[in-house]
Amino acid sequence: MNKRKVYILSITVVLLGLMWTLRPERTKFDGLSGEIWNLMFTTDTKYANGYTDKGFHSIEIGMTEKEVLVILGEPLTRWTPYQHTKFQDKAHYVGLQYSESPSSTNYRLRQVYLDNGIVADVIGYFYVD
Repeated sequence: MNKRKVYILSITVVLLGLMWTLRPERTKFDGLSGEIWNLMFTTDTKYANGYTDKGFHSIEIGMTEKEVLVILGEPLTRWTPYQHTKFQDKAHYVGLQYSESPSSTNYRLRQVYLDNGIVADVIGYFYVD
């Protein structure tokens, strides 16, 4: 490898290490690939008022909706993610959307799915549009 490639690779590794250290909760959901996408693309994430990465990371399957709301506050929107899909056994699920992209571009997606008021799934990743 030439010196320039080694230098760029070294800088990248150091930056990713810093991101992992400074934002471990966010990186656990978005992964290192999410941090790389964040460096490469413009991101536009709007979060709900009570949202924190640490709080989102603490949400677990089996918690009640009330527990989620105490930790993260009210979501930006509520919706039925499976209503018009082939997964009709999940048509009653309610999705709590804690992030969105106001400009319809790349963002950090954060959702909690409830099955009869109980957390059934926690979804978080870096969405590339």
